[in-house]
Amino acid sequence: MVTNIWTRGVITTALIVLLALSWSNDLDRAAHEVTNDKFKRALAVAAIARAFNGVISVAQGTEVAIQPIGIGVTLSVGEILDPLNDLVERFSLLALFASVALGIQLTLGNILSSVWLSAILTIAILTYVVLIWRSTSANQSAMLRMTKRWLATIIFARFMLAVVLLSTHWIDTVFLADQQHQAMTTLASTTTAIEQLQPTHPDIAITAPEDAGFLDRTSAQLSAFLTTSAQALDLQKQFKSLQQQVSASVEEMINLIVIFLLQTLLLPLLGLWLSAWCLRAFWRWSQTDTAN
Repeated sequence: MVTNIWTRGVITTALIVLLALSWSNDLDRAAHEVTNDKFKRALAVAAIARAFNGVISVAQGTEVAIQPIGIGVTLSVGEILDPLNDLVERFSLLALFASVALGIQLTLGNILSSVWLSAILTIAILTYVVLIWRSTSANQSAMLRMTKRWLATIIFARFMLAVVLLSTHWIDTVFLADQQHQAMTTLASTTTAIEQLQPTHPDIAITAPEDAGFLDRTSAQLSAFLTTSAQALDLQKQFKSLQQQVSASVEEMINLIVIFLLQTLLLPLLGLWLSAWCLRAFWRWSQTDTAN
């Protein structure tokens, strides 16, 4: 029961501030902007993942062959990309799921910021303020307890989603944004490395005029051997570099999966659960406080 005049004034002021915040929609606009930006980024990442998956699918059937004077050197891109292929497909589905989850959050934010909920909140606040400033009785105490609990529930419904979304954005900006940018940079670099290996290197024809002498034929063969050997060494270096980039991409892909799960599922659910827990604790406290 609220008996102290100063306490009543503080509560009334705080509720008026909440009411002004509800009708101004400033908090909702901020939450909508950050969530919409995250939604666009999730769609962009999903598109990049699909393109990456397409590059891998094409590259898996590619074999680059160099044959200097009958000595075959065949390098298979698919063997290197096998560990990454399945992971990319799963990540593409996760990125699409993240986009859907963010779209649902945007829709719920629009619903909870409607004028109807603000009007209901206004009625609840006015009712509660009138009750705490009137002289108390047993019947009024029961009504005050019920009004307080309903008011807390309406405030929870009106503001908690926006607060959770803004809190998630803050955590994302401080702890996750750099990791996500680094992961996307690594994937882009790996995509470029895979595409550079797509063109096959044709065999070097060992030709010399039919009437050429022994030295001319030997010189042509030696030139072809040196050229194709240099290509083979260059390709082997590229394949070794690609193996390193694929290993890094697998690690960064796992980091992206963790980031997307945190951004779109775990952190929002954790925030809502904590808010609901606080609401239930307030309900229990308000019943004890009114009874006393």
